[in-house]
Amino acid sequence: MSDHDFLFTLRLPENGQLDAMLSELTASVLRHVGYAAGDIAELGGQIRAGIERSRSAGAEYGLQFRAHAGEIEIIVSQGDRHVFRTARRLP
Repeated sequence: MSDHDFLFTLRLPENGQLDAMLSELTASVLRHVGYAAGDIAELGGQIRAGIERSRSAGAEYGLQFRAHAGEIEIIVSQGDRHVFRTARRLP
């Protein structure tokens, strides 16, 4: 298992604090695995855009970071559907 293999999953309620919590968490995880500030900002913007397209009051979002085999996968789900999904090579 490499230094970067991990799985992190969190459920976040849409309670007015989602954006701040999501931004903070995303930046922390991506910084931890070695992404530069510009890449972190770009991915954060993409995640927020994915959520905005499907945002609904009172919804619960699942946020998952999975790093394995030199790649990180980020999945944001609402119920049983993905509202954002991407995979990138780790730095």
